[in-house]
Amino acid sequence: MELYFGENGDQRIRGDFIRRAVLRSDLVPIPLTLEAEIRAGTETAEHFEVGRSITTYDGDELEIIKSEFIQQARMQADDLAGYVRLIAILKPVVEVAFVKPRAVIKRGATLTEVYRACGATLRGIEGDFAVPRFACLAGEAHTYHIARALQEAGGVVRWRHGRLAFIPLPALFDQEPVDTIVNTASDDVESGFLERHDIPWFYSVDADGQFVYGNRGKPRAARFQPGVNEVTLRHMTGCLVLTKNTRLKYTQKIAAGDLIEVVGGEPLVAMTVATLFAPGADGDAPEQFTRVWLGRLEP
Repeated sequence: MELYFGENGDQRIRGDFIRRAVLRSDLVPIPLTLEAEIRAGTETAEHFEVGRSITTYDGDELEIIKSEFIQQARMQADDLAGYVRLIAILKPVVEVAFVKPRAVIKRGATLTEVYRACGATLRGIEGDFAVPRFACLAGEAHTYHIARALQEAGGVVRWRHGRLAFIPLPALFDQEPVDTIVNTASDDVESGFLERHDIPWFYSVDADGQFVYGNRGKPRAARFQPGVNEVTLRHMTGCLVLTKNTRLKYTQKIAAGDLIEVVGGEPLVAMTVATLFAPGADGDAPEQFTRVWLGRLEP
């Protein structure tokens, strides 16, 4: 895994200085995160303080939101040797992660405008759409309300090639597969009992006081959602259900939202992709692999 630091993001962190790094890609409002432990001295640790940036090989800049310097016993001259344990998230959307003292209320704004109102610095969002209503009160997390707007629109956001894109859930399965796995070489995760309790169907009331129903095709728990139409109610039931997880050889070519062909089964979408790089810099056993959590569409 190639990581860079410095003012211009052009100073490479040597591989033997990385004790452990996990780059995680998700289909969530903040779609890219990094957890890492990097060897450093008391002087070089300042490059990995909160607010500094780390850049990936693909050019994605992540801002450090948590940093802890762990001192170790050995010393090099007057410099205490140790390592920095840090968490970083995608810089263009870093402000979205913070609770704000002011409310953000929008009506008919695009998803890009909603992100920007929450503090993001995105250039734009591919597949942008109008959010009928967005209300995040003071002291609440923006990410929850953005995720809610995405659910009502029947899609997810993904980060790919330096851009954020909105993709409807069915469109995820219309892509060309980027990789193939064998059905028997992965772990199955399935529970219809839990699905019926965790994925409810929704109903509402229209302006005339008549009930409006979402997807009632399966016996599930029911939830009331005020002020939405039938299309939105159906979108709210649709989701990706975790079906498999599999361990692949180390790769950074797969990201959340990619379609994976399953030999002997139906194609599945990568919901979360976590790439681990641990070269065994301090004498530990080296580990380098990619774990993928795969889901099917529950309409």
